[in-house]
Amino acid sequence: MLEKVDIPDLKRIGSGGVVLLFILFFVSVVDGEELSAGDWSETGNAQVNRGEYEKAVASYDRAIGLDAHNPDLWYNKGLALERLGRYEDALYCYQRATNIKPFDPDLWLSRGAALSGLGRYEEALESYDRAVEFGSEDADGWNNRGTILAKLGRLGEALESYDRAIELDLEEAGVWKNKGTILTKLGQHEEALDCYNRAIELDPEDADAWNNRGSALHQLGRYQEALNCYNRAIGLDPLHKYAWHNKGLLVPTLDEETKDAFALSRERIYVETETKTGPLLVEDDAGSNDEQGTENEKLDGWRVLLVIAAIMMAGLLSNLGGKGRAHYIGFLQSSLNRLVLIGDRSIKRR
Repeated sequence: MLEKVDIPDLKRIGSGGVVLLFILFFVSVVDGEELSAGDWSETGNAQVNRGEYEKAVASYDRAIGLDAHNPDLWYNKGLALERLGRYEDALYCYQRATNIKPFDPDLWLSRGAALSGLGRYEEALESYDRAVEFGSEDADGWNNRGTILAKLGRLGEALESYDRAIELDLEEAGVWKNKGTILTKLGQHEEALDCYNRAIELDPEDADAWNNRGSALHQLGRYQEALNCYNRAIGLDPLHKYAWHNKGLLVPTLDEETKDAFALSRERIYVETETKTGPLLVEDDAGSNDEQGTENEKLDGWRVLLVIAAIMMAGLLSNLGGKGRAHYIGFLQSSLNRLVLIGDRSIKRR
């Protein structure tokens, strides 16, 4: 038996309002009043997109309560928990997701990132091995695997992993930078410089790449070029401690005017650099998960129209007067909320 729904007085709102009310009424009746697991998931996605991670976790919990066997819900909850630095809880979510869908490389990639965040590098490597096993054509998996191998001091294997990532995606600046870091540690500074040049060509606004390029030039004795790179890094990121440190190492080899300029600039920025004996590289965190970069789902045309309808109806209600709003608000509230929910889709599972 259908629930009785009070229909607003159509004469009060005109023909345009009738059309909008029909849209809202259709969504309310067809979709029902109770939020589904999908609704809660979309709410959580929107909250993640706004940086409201605690609220997102609560929304995903509601979704999981309605559909505990959906690996996407566990995955998205894990991502939100990871943003909060709650790696143990995120790991539990990823484990639940892999139990449900054991051959999904994205799930293993995220599980590896959580383990890396906990400093459990050997276990993280096992997860990345599974990720590249199930997604051998995914450059991100090979890149992250290379980074964790570097953390474990297995530089030759790390280099092979980065080479594989580059074969799959020549346009990924981060992989070129990572490969350059390994080559620098192996003392192959010319080869490292080639990698940093490629990384900067692909992403000229990356301060870390400029710093690392300067470090390679520094090791090769090309001091003025190195200084130019450190200055470029500082220009992009005035608080870049590695670039300031490395620039400071160059000062004794340069003239007095350069020393004075360095001291003045450093004083203005209030950056304290560490005392080391050689130029410092910036190394990517092995715990970072390239799959976490969020991409907003584009709204389909009909969703855009629904959102516009919701906005127009809200404006229409504001012109009805207090009594009119009081009469119609109970009918419209859930439908308006649902339209906004439909329109406010953000991150989707990759």
